[in-house]
Amino acid sequence: MVFSKKLTGEEFNPEVIMNSGQVFRMKKETKGADGIPDTYYAASGSNEVYFYLNKENDSWDFACQESQWDFWQKYFDFSTDYASYNKIIRTSSDDFLKDALKNSFGMRILRQDLWEVSISYIISQNNMIPKIKKSIQCLCDRYSDGASFPSAQILSTIPVEELADGTALGYRAEYISNISKGVASKEIDLEAISHLSYDQAYERLIGIKGIGPKVANCIMLYGFHFMESYPIDTWMKKIMTEDYSSYSKDEYLDYINKTYPGFQGYVQQLQFYSKRKKK
Repeated sequence: MVFSKKLTGEEFNPEVIMNSGQVFRMKKETKGADGIPDTYYAASGSNEVYFYLNKENDSWDFACQESQWDFWQKYFDFSTDYASYNKIIRTSSDDFLKDALKNSFGMRILRQDLWEVSISYIISQNNMIPKIKKSIQCLCDRYSDGASFPSAQILSTIPVEELADGTALGYRAEYISNISKGVASKEIDLEAISHLSYDQAYERLIGIKGIGPKVANCIMLYGFHFMESYPIDTWMKKIMTEDYSSYSKDEYLDYINKTYPGFQGYVQQLQFYSKRKKK
């Protein structure tokens, strides 16, 4: 079934979103030609969607199962007014961030499937995006139907040696096995953790073997949608030392938290995407 959504360029740009480092199963499916638009594809958990810009109606069309449309509306976070965040950024004195906004027009913070996003960011640690995508797709192909992400119940039964073989997971296979067993046995309840306070959720996540501060903040931002989360990786460290060098780390984080309360994670994505784009 096809669902249409009126979205401006400021509100939605899949090219920016899918290359922002927050998602690993969104891609351009076909490049348009002769009046046919580019078609994009996304998968999350057991949900799939194809979408494209319908120039005749000046709207984005999303093709998915009717029962999945609510999931995708939440996934793309259509209920959040990102233009209001942009207005605050434009009136700030932060030239780096204002330039980042220009380079990242149409960014949104996705609300991804909690199980998939947790495993994806365990895989992401000390890793590169092409390898992360390859490992995730390998898990989908090997232990599911290629489109749906394999469940904790299935992954919990796979020996660590098999998980590591040919998946490029390396030492992360043990972490995935452990958390899969925890979720399958209900010892770990990601849905319940997502409803805790920021500090409680953070402490609960970093208590899980294989989840450190950066991975926890990624799960909390891209899955739990804690918009105050501000993941710090090597790119963000580079930004802090090169573009905000007048601040110490603590001063910089204090500045971000006080100036952009409630959407620090969105600010981080603009900065991250723009910096990588300029590399």
